[in-house]
Amino acid sequence: MIKSIKSKIFLILIVFLVLTIGNTLVSINYFNKLQQSIDLIMHANYDSVVAAQNMIESLERQDSLELAFIFEKDSLLSKVHEENHMKFLEWLYIAKGNITETGEKEILAEIEKTYMDYSKTVQVLESLKVKDGVDSVRIYYYNDVFHLFEKLKNNCSDLLDINQQSMVNKKEESKELANKASYYTLSILALVLFVGLCIIGYLLKKIIRPIEDLAVGIKMVSQGNYDYEIPLKRDKEINFVLEDFNHMVKELKKYETLNINEILREKQKAEAIVESINSPIIVTNSENKVTMVNKASERILDVKEKNVINRHFLEVIERRDIFDMIQKSKNSIKESKAFEDIEIIQRDEKRYYRITANPIWFDHSENIGTVTIMQDITKFKEVENLKSEFVSTVSHEFRTPLTSISMAIGLLLENSFDNKEEENELLTIIKDDSERLNNLVGELLDISKMESGKIEMEIQEVDINEVIKPVNNAFKIQLEEKKVDLSIDTKGISRKIKVDINKISWVLVNLVSNALRYIASDGTGKIVIRANEVNSDMLISISDNGKGISDDDQTRIFEKFVQLKNDDGEVNGSSGLGLAICKEIVKAHCGEIWVDSVLGEGSTFYFTLKLGGIIDEEKNTNS
Repeated sequence: MIKSIKSKIFLILIVFLVLTIGNTLVSINYFNKLQQSIDLIMHANYDSVVAAQNMIESLERQDSLELAFIFEKDSLLSKVHEENHMKFLEWLYIAKGNITETGEKEILAEIEKTYMDYSKTVQVLESLKVKDGVDSVRIYYYNDVFHLFEKLKNNCSDLLDINQQSMVNKKEESKELANKASYYTLSILALVLFVGLCIIGYLLKKIIRPIEDLAVGIKMVSQGNYDYEIPLKRDKEINFVLEDFNHMVKELKKYETLNINEILREKQKAEAIVESINSPIIVTNSENKVTMVNKASERILDVKEKNVINRHFLEVIERRDIFDMIQKSKNSIKESKAFEDIEIIQRDEKRYYRITANPIWFDHSENIGTVTIMQDITKFKEVENLKSEFVSTVSHEFRTPLTSISMAIGLLLENSFDNKEEENELLTIIKDDSERLNNLVGELLDISKMESGKIEMEIQEVDINEVIKPVNNAFKIQLEEKKVDLSIDTKGISRKIKVDINKISWVLVNLVSNALRYIASDGTGKIVIRANEVNSDMLISISDNGKGISDDDQTRIFEKFVQLKNDDGEVNGSSGLGLAICKEIVKAHCGEIWVDSVLGEGSTFYFTLKLGGIIDEEKNTNS
């Protein structure tokens, strides 16, 4: 007895294969015989049947043309008659080449002989009409021609009947052969099914119990019982499978222990990452209960993680706007890209946060929670406000001179002036305001280039006196008009500075111009320009004894479009871009600029420049 399961299965397959091949061969044999019978019918009789039918058709067509010839005025038969004559002969020769049945040869010989006689009588019929007229032709047709036509038609019908009867007989033979094939095929199939059922019953009896043991083991393991072992009391090869299963369970037990430790490590790692993120993060489950908050969330929302874990979000965090974002993300299909900006008062200070909530999907279908991130966008909000203020200020600066120019042009177009002086006055206004607009646009372009880092610098080493003295000469007339004393102190300077002369000169001109604007004109006004070497920098200061600048104004004086008001509440000066440009120019020289002022005593503006040989040439050029 073969005990190996492999050998048993192999033997079963061989038995099935032999029975299947036997059944297939029997079926093929009978199907071939059936095919041969059908081919025989088609080849032996079908062609003869077609030939007999076409001969009858050609013969009837000739007879119809002969009758038409008799009663019409034509002296000759038509060409169609000749075509049907040739067609009859063609089908006659085809039938003679396909003689398969008894008596078929004699019938074809009779048809051929009779048709020859028939053709001759037709020729005589054609000649009689020319000689004797229609009446003699009609008598000849019915006495001689029609008699042969009927005989030919009957012979062709006999040929047709012989072949059709043969086809019926062969059909019955094919039917009997098909029934026999079906009988043998079904018999062998029944045998195969019987043997198969016997083998399946044996295999079920032999293998089902080990499979049940394996099913019990799988169920126990799926319930977490990794100590269960299947008893090894089956056939040798079945025991191999069960033993492998027991070994797998032991390995799973080891893996579970390792996996739990790994999960704990990953959880601790994830918590450490979340805690290290400066943005507040809140994790909620599918029931909107808080499962994690980081330190930033505790600080911003004024909560403690230990007090909020496993509690509903709205129960511990009274922020309906954040909860609405969580709900919206849970209802999204996959990842929620929506956000909402909220405002939170923190230590009497407004802070702005952008809330984004992303759902957590398990196996791409089940929502198991939501991760909510609060991004601090306070600085972005401040930038947006600065942009709005900038646009508003620029619009105002442009509107004033444009309005003046528009009004002046309107008056000029009306031609309502009595003298040239009034027209010149309006033209002067247009010119001054146009220059003001041009200067404003130039200053805007300059500060834009500086802020974007596109300013072009022509750095060279120069003596500080070469920069300061031209500035003194430029303000000579204004100093005399306002009775202001300008002094320059550059004692002790021994090193050159690396600067772009034109741009640093512009800084000095702007600072001196501002000092003149806010200084008294009673002869007591003083402006002092000093330069000192301090470590690796040169410190330059412009001091005046004007009215000074308040502490609040000192913090924003270097911002764009900041304009200080005089004692009457009016704005003195131009666009408010001068000090902002000064700041960018000094910054481009790797220096710093600031102001020190006391109201009623005056102001001192300081800025630093690098001494020659200290700053790298390439860096200065790129600046």
